Amino acid sequence: MICKTTKGVKVSVKTNYQGIFDGDIHIFSYYVILENKSNHTIKLLRRHWIIKDLGDFDSQVKGDGVIGKQPIIYPGEIFTYESGAKLKSVIGSMEGKYTFKRMDNGQLFDVEIPNFKLTAPQIFN
Repeated sequence: MICKTTKGVKVSVKTNYQGIFDGDIHIFSYYVILENKSNHTIKLLRRHWIIKDLGDFDSQVKGDGVIGKQPIIYPGEIFTYESGAKLKSVIGSMEGKYTFKRMDNGQLFDVEIPNFKLTAPQIFN
């Protein structure tokens, strides 16, 4: 599991290869744990992913919340979710940021999503 803490929010990511779709698209799932280690209640507003594919098929995904939610996370609590990515090659990576809002004063701040690898198991054979 890859982990990084930024401004009191710990982001942990675990990946899993799901297989090949439609002959040449590699499907990966990723499981994210967001842990509020700060003393403030926070709300996840937005995400910004940078997805890199070995074959120069880089893309970005921006949007409100995650999996249709904008969770409020209290101090000491966690929020988890699972999502997926499609790559044209067997190797890639993802990284990015979440934008949060402190609920006590409305301050916005970014939390880094650490770079993590997406690797199909057949690459090791």
